[in-house]
Formats: sequence, C-alpha cells, structure tokens
Amino acid sequence: MAYQAKRKKSYEEEFQLVEDDGTVVHTLHVALDADSMVRKLKNKHVALVRALQDLQKVDAASSTQELTQGVEVLGNTVVDMLEAVFGAQDTRTIVEFYQEGYVEMCKEVVPFITDVVIPQCGRIAKDNKKEILSKYNRKQRRNKLFER
Repeated sequence: MAYQAKRKKSYEEEFQLVEDDGTVVHTLHVALDADSMVRKLKNKHVALVRALQDLQKVDAASSTQELTQGVEVLGNTVVDMLEAVFGAQDTRTIVEFYQEGYVEMCKEVVPFITDVVIPQCGRIAKDNKKEILSKYNRKQRRNKLFER
C-alpha cells in the first residue's frame, strides 16, 4: 500500500458589494491562505493604522495640500491592503465600485478584513499548527524509533 499525502480543504469567504438599495453588484470570493496572508496583512494593517492616524492629525488649519496628501496616502495604503486580500483584479473592482472614494471604501471594506479575514486566518493557522504537532510530537517519534 502506498503512502498517501492529501491536500487540505481550502477555505473561502464571500464578500459582496451592495448598492444602497440592497442590490448585490459584485460577489467576490476570497481564498483564505493562512500561511501567506497573515504575514502580508500584518504589515499592511500597521501601515493603514499609521495612515489613518496621520490623517486624523491634519486639522482645519492645515492646508488643503496636506489634507489631499493624507487622503492619497490613506488610499494607497488601503489599496495595498485590499490587494493582499482580494488580489489585483478584485481590488480594481472594489475601487471602481466606490468610484475611488477611499475614505468610504476604507470604512466599509477594512472591517471585513480586520473582523473576518484576519481572525479566520488565525484560526486556520492555529488548527494547522495543532494538527502538525499532533502528528510529530516527541513521544510518538520515540515510540516509532523503538518499534524498529
């Protein structure tokens, strides 16, 4: 009998872009790959928080150029984060849906990433680690060595 290596079930979430009247315009499928996505998202999330904090520091007395620059940095940071989750093509779909309204897009899309994608990837990673450790713990390795 041959040793069999099996592929694991892939995890996926759906994300829908909905008009204000409730009409679903796009349904995007997000493949949750815990290994690569968590690493990419950690850095992107930190950059997003910094961009938001910098934008909040811009007050009414600041020039419009500073405000425009802050919104542009926020927009680029949001797009980078979206590309890490959705990929380039689906990110373009989202940007077009919001007609480049980066603040609204940030308020509506980022919670999906922070409240759904990141926790789900964390659970998947934890389950993967637990499964790997259960197969290769020290006691089992030692018993297999002495059986021979």
